[in-house]
Amino acid sequence: MVELGPKVSAEAAWALDRGFAPDGPFGELAENLLSLPRGPVGSVVVTSPEPGAGRTSVCLGLGAALAGGEAGRRVAILDCNLDRPCLHRLFDKPNFTGVTNAIGNGRSPGAYGFEVAPGLLVVPTGPVLPDAEARMKSDGLVGAVRAMREEADVVLLDGPVAGEVLDSPVLSGSFDGVLLVIHATRTPKSDAREATDDLLDAGVNLLGVVLNGSV
Repeated sequence: MVELGPKVSAEAAWALDRGFAPDGPFGELAENLLSLPRGPVGSVVVTSPEPGAGRTSVCLGLGAALAGGEAGRRVAILDCNLDRPCLHRLFDKPNFTGVTNAIGNGRSPGAYGFEVAPGLLVVPTGPVLPDAEARMKSDGLVGAVRAMREEADVVLLDGPVAGEVLDSPVLSGSFDGVLLVIHATRTPKSDAREATDDLLDAGVNLLGVVLNGSV
């Protein structure tokens, strides 16, 4: 178990503990992503059909599993959900600087992040200014992730809901793929099916569907 500070939320602590567990479900997910026929992924957008499915928890758990192996991978989680930015809140950190700053000034997002466990970096959204959404859907995000990849083996983008990902050619097609998070009790089956079909019909590289909240 990783020692966390006293102000870390229960949600974040739960996800990290599950992620670092040797035989936990996030470990299996990490192994699957690292053993794809086309090679291990380096950048993944995590989305869901609706808010509240647990995208952020999945990002934290998966990030911990990827960083916690014997390979000693470096993993960065970027909060790219401007509608409900929450990574900073889960760790009781301010959101004064983050991804939107990096997009605007060409620096690596890592300059605005904080380490929550060995090898696991979290970067808040940064200020949600009037042009923040346009920045998050611009080629500037591609450049920011590319810069982050110079420092991290894997970059996880905690993204907005699937509809917004589909509206952004950058989020839907500029990275190695997309993970769709479905909540076992909150996501209607029709919404899960529609989101899956929409992503596939749009030609998105759907890496898999994660069922959250089943245990």
